[in-house]
Amino acid sequence: MTGVLLRTACAVLLGWWGAGIAWAATVSVQPGQDLAAAVKAAAPGDVIEVARGMYHVNLLIDKPLTLRGIDRPTLSGGNQGDTIRVTAPDVVIEGLIVRDSGDSLKDQNAGIYLYPGAHRAVVRRCDLTYNLFGLWIEKADDVLIEENLITGKREYASSQRGNGIQLYNTKGARIYRNNISFVRDALYVDVSHHAVFKGNKLHRSRYGTHYMNSYYNLWEDNDTFYNRGGLALMEVREQVVRNNRAWGNSDHGIMLRTLQDAVIENNIVAGNNRGFFIYDVEYIKLNGN
Repeated sequence: MTGVLLRTACAVLLGWWGAGIAWAATVSVQPGQDLAAAVKAAAPGDVIEVARGMYHVNLLIDKPLTLRGIDRPTLSGGNQGDTIRVTAPDVVIEGLIVRDSGDSLKDQNAGIYLYPGAHRAVVRRCDLTYNLFGLWIEKADDVLIEENLITGKREYASSQRGNGIQLYNTKGARIYRNNISFVRDALYVDVSHHAVFKGNKLHRSRYGTHYMNSYYNLWEDNDTFYNRGGLALMEVREQVVRNNRAWGNSDHGIMLRTLQDAVIENNIVAGNNRGFFIYDVEYIKLNGN
């Protein structure tokens, strides 16, 4: 009797395993094929592999799946709307060149727009170029954004550009080892909490990083250089800013404005017009800089 039960249990487990393999299919898309149609036809959990080539598309991803570039294919939004718009959780986007969003600041056009509810999205090893906003992330929690190269519409005036990565009303973001330049603010963080920013290079923009109304974040081992301002912390509390380098910025290296209960330590602030700008700050530790 025990043997029969064991064999039955094994058969059930194998059935589940086999069903999982059938459910998570890999679909290959070649140049000239309809990428948007392939994404629309995919089942949740599928992997869409995009071969090297040029794809003119404004792509909507409304189910959990992986969009993976093979040998760096290019997705162009034709200078309108968002090049990729994600409205579902658990989406992975990797290995793509994503470019040519629209230029409407009102509509917040982006290379990749993570809409509210796009929780746990992963964007890694992509080039986001000639977009208004590189990544706009809104009400999407626990995202991972790593090892991307982001450049803006560099011939636009600074005020007419979007930001490299914009976080709005998020929790738990991890922003690692991105290289961002020629945008308005390389990282703009608004009403976003419990995030980690580590190993990023932020340069040739208005602010390397601009924090507003955000709490309990870690800013560590980042480089902000050749901006107007390196790091601006405004209307925030419970921040840890340590082991960073802010250099060659034309105004300040680090701005602390209306800041409480924070630790600013072991940073190198060198060759800026002003090192620190400090105003309306209380209950902070400013050590070893």
